[in-house]
Amino acid sequence: MSIIMAIANQKGGVGKTTCTYNFGISIASQGNKCLFLDFDPQNNLGGSIAPEMVENPEYTSASCLHNAYNLFENPVKAKPFEVSENVHVIGGDKRMGNITQSQILNVAESIDLIKDDYDYIFIDCPPAANALQHAALLVASKLLIISQAQKMSIKGVNELVKTSRQIRRMNPDLEVLGIVLNLIEANITNDQREQEAELRKEYGNLVFENKLIKTTRVSEALNQGKALIETNPKAAEKFGFTAVCEELCKRMVEVTA
Repeated sequence: MSIIMAIANQKGGVGKTTCTYNFGISIASQGNKCLFLDFDPQNNLGGSIAPEMVENPEYTSASCLHNAYNLFENPVKAKPFEVSENVHVIGGDKRMGNITQSQILNVAESIDLIKDDYDYIFIDCPPAANALQHAALLVASKLLIISQAQKMSIKGVNELVKTSRQIRRMNPDLEVLGIVLNLIEANITNDQREQEAELRKEYGNLVFENKLIKTTRVSEALNQGKALIETNPKAAEKFGFTAVCEELCKRMVEVTA
């Protein structure tokens, strides 16, 4: 049975997309078959890891089965784009910005038709409490929250936790896997230290022990359609990605045991 993980925050700019891809590639490298679902209308994830997919003129057609928009329009069995044997992707579309709550059941049925083909499905969510985010939380079994050690970002965490509690009334399988702190300065600032302390005080062990250090190498790798673990394993270790991925895998084992 596949694990469906929504990666989210209700504030933008926290690094959800880079985290989604780096964590997913790390898990795929262990022999797991992974699907990346881009629920963000900007399609940053899909466009970065499979530019040839979105550049195809057929991508925006109603018959394209690796465009997430069409999964919301009607329940269909998707045909994800194959990046590699263990990495498949369904991209986003700017038209998804108009998706309504009434279309959520369509995408839920669509995902249900393909979920058993994968060990893990990662959903990159938009930074807003809208129908797209609600759809992701309704089909997911795990929620991973990405946050900066910054006041507005933590406010987004609080709002998302409240939303997840409401969604659990309809999806009791949804579980918050944890909160990952991202974009921490190498020389952590006093404000970041204070905000991190507040977050840990509020959420305790839900906050990952390991943190991700701010570096341009992550986005540079994604611009090449790669994860940092692929382009520079030493940098992945130096900036915390290796440790956070290991902690993520450990948490998934613990909650599914």
